[in-house]
Amino acid sequence: MLPSRGVVFETGSYGDPAATNQRDYWRVAFQLVKRAKFDLGMLVLMSAVLIPLDIHLKDWLLSTKAVAVLGIAMSIFIGFRNTQAISRWWEARTLWGSVVNKSRCWADGLRGLLSKQQWQSARTQHLVQLQVAIAWQLNFELRNFWHPDLQLMRQQLLHQLALPVNSTVRSLSAQRAMAIQQLAEEQWISERGRIHLLEISDAMTDAVGGLERIRNTPIPPPYDLFVRVINWVFGTQLLLSFESQGSPITGILLFFGFLIAERIGAYVEGPFDQDGSSFSMPLNTICVGISEDLMPSELDYGRYRPSRNPVFWN
Repeated sequence: MLPSRGVVFETGSYGDPAATNQRDYWRVAFQLVKRAKFDLGMLVLMSAVLIPLDIHLKDWLLSTKAVAVLGIAMSIFIGFRNTQAISRWWEARTLWGSVVNKSRCWADGLRGLLSKQQWQSARTQHLVQLQVAIAWQLNFELRNFWHPDLQLMRQQLLHQLALPVNSTVRSLSAQRAMAIQQLAEEQWISERGRIHLLEISDAMTDAVGGLERIRNTPIPPPYDLFVRVINWVFGTQLLLSFESQGSPITGILLFFGFLIAERIGAYVEGPFDQDGSSFSMPLNTICVGISEDLMPSELDYGRYRPSRNPVFWN
């Protein structure tokens, strides 16, 4: 039943759902222009050279039917590429969702399996901190890039765990596995509890492997080259065709539209980019969420403050 008019609703402290506001559209446009500056520069140069020249268009232009067929093919290729790019991005986000959930399960599992005294022990708290360290290390390894204050926070966390600064996701995961073995050997947990914690650890390993696959396997270079070349061929034909009809500006704008559409797909294919734009994933924000779930208010992020705005959320 819908609430009646005039009812005043209270606002919680959880923040609004992430969304792009219309006033931020210019920021998205700026990010696109910044990323595609080389392509846009080439478009401007090509337009400046071809439009003023008195060339014999019939020697350059394809037939109208050929241009139409090329346009259909271009739309299919761009649509397919963008669909695959979004699929890669969404799979990465789903896997990071699994990292978040399994991190919570790790802490909840320890709390449920151990006694109150054991849960409050420094040993158990180190196991919780270890999971947080794994999440941050995975963030940095996927991007090969970090905010200086977050890197300092990570070093301090590893120092608390008495682990080397050059620890990797693999070495930290091995530490987690050995910790599970020690809990079982010292009878802090039962065999069933050991299996439960190992299942959480295995699920984390699966998520890490999936994220590394996405990071290390770009779209096949021949396909990338083919789509980009055919896009420029089609765009050039559009430009010349509308120039022959006395509407060069229309040709430039259409060329610009196809160029940007193709470039968006190329940018979204890399969900772990370094520039913190809306093309990449909110890895820092996700890791802050994991940290606050497992270690509320214990970590100092320095000057870094997470944002829920998808335009600049990294």
